[in-house]
Amino acid sequence: LHFHQPAAFALNRTMLLLLLISIVAVAEASKTSRTASPKPNIIWIMADDLGWGEPGLYPSTSPHGRISTPNLDKFGSEGIRFTNAYAGYTVCAPSRTTFFTGRHSGNFPRYGLPGTSIDPTKYTYKLTSQILKEAGYNTAAIGKVAPLLNPVEQGFDYFIGQVDQGLCHNMYPRVYDWMNGTENLNLTLNWKEKNRTLTMANPSAYNYTVDITHQHSMEFVKVATTKPEPFFLYEAFTVPHAGGWGSAPKQPEEGAPVPSDGQYAGKTSWPDVEKDHAAVITYLDNCVGELMALLKDLGIDEKTLVFFASDNGAHLEGGHSYKFFNSTGGLLGHKRSLFEGGVRSPTMARWPGTIAPAVSDFAWAFWDVQPTVAELAGVSVPTDNLDGVSIVPTLMGQTQQGKAYLFWTWDGTGVPPVGASIISGLDLRQQQGKNGGSGYGVRMGEWKGVLPHCGPSGRPTLNDDLQLYNLATDPFETTNIAGGHKAQVQTMLALLRSENVTCACFQC
Repeated sequence: LHFHQPAAFALNRTMLLLLLISIVAVAEASKTSRTASPKPNIIWIMADDLGWGEPGLYPSTSPHGRISTPNLDKFGSEGIRFTNAYAGYTVCAPSRTTFFTGRHSGNFPRYGLPGTSIDPTKYTYKLTSQILKEAGYNTAAIGKVAPLLNPVEQGFDYFIGQVDQGLCHNMYPRVYDWMNGTENLNLTLNWKEKNRTLTMANPSAYNYTVDITHQHSMEFVKVATTKPEPFFLYEAFTVPHAGGWGSAPKQPEEGAPVPSDGQYAGKTSWPDVEKDHAAVITYLDNCVGELMALLKDLGIDEKTLVFFASDNGAHLEGGHSYKFFNSTGGLLGHKRSLFEGGVRSPTMARWPGTIAPAVSDFAWAFWDVQPTVAELAGVSVPTDNLDGVSIVPTLMGQTQQGKAYLFWTWDGTGVPPVGASIISGLDLRQQQGKNGGSGYGVRMGEWKGVLPHCGPSGRPTLNDDLQLYNLATDPFETTNIAGGHKAQVQTMLALLRSENVTCACFQC
């Protein structure tokens, strides 16, 4: 798959000029407070709704073969591939909230976090981006930035993308968000008629948001490399999330917009949405490959730590079936599920010369990112009662004590009873029935507990009828063994009670 340059990026070249001016201005203004240091550059690449089994290095089989991800496969083979890394939640904004705050959803209410937004006037604790900026990093957020409401006020020197996560469904929007404004950048190429047929017939006649995210990320890295301070790039793609060809205020989920089906165009027996789904993942893979090549070309490959992850499990929206490519790799559940397929992320980290190639089964989640990057930046790890811990020892190949527990909330398990029909992700919650409130999933070591619905207190209790699975022997959560391990169930419930977490559901 190729990026489509000349006509489509006539407008983008103007935006790139704005980018250059902005970054240079910020760097000049901050020279007195920022000095050169050996701190690593940090890039976090966030995929949207990518299933654990979709990158080639993760185990999965399907009658339709594997989706081609050669660059991600190379990325993972050159760094650490985590087999037990988790997103922050089972759906977008709450998951990313854990990334920026270092807190899991069981503690959102305690800190006034609604899960779908972080208001800079109300949330007074440091965000991940603010910690890095104060540590001397040149920072940029490019792409989908929910739950942030104003990235420039929340730790980022530069921003271009989409603040409203619903509007991110528009892959060919008429307007875009830039710096302190929203919908203040006009994408003139997208004001004409647009649909799947038209955009694929003449890709260079339109502005595709994935290309904007990718090219601005590339330009940011080029400019940031000329400055003495390290940089932090949060590159948040909007794919393979379902989307459409609409414009604000519409928020369509009609399919998987992509400029070309590329190598999958000849799969005539596949539904169009599945060809598009495969193509957009390979398109994303190409973006990762070009960015890694740029780091080498600029001579900063060994100075840059790059993470790749997905914000939640595989989706089943826009007509796409997560079963077509076995997107979860066999894990039970999917986006909007408390089971492993809803929260486990195909997370990898690469830092040539520092991180040795390895496969790690260390279990961690997005709320561990904040203390991790703080340690890497050489600043004190925040002590604001964070739920996260630094995983720097694991990154460096050292043995690290396992976390006490991992925790997520949601309304129902997200998996319908056997034989129930599946129409959409939202239907799954309804099919479970609402028996008093949202529930939770918890992991402690090799043990995984799932409670679909909490009782009236809205918190875990010692009487919860917790489902129990041993992930070491039953990775697909097929057999509830709570009846034979009552002591383990009580141990888990007692710990959750002592942590005083809630079962509150977010973006439900």
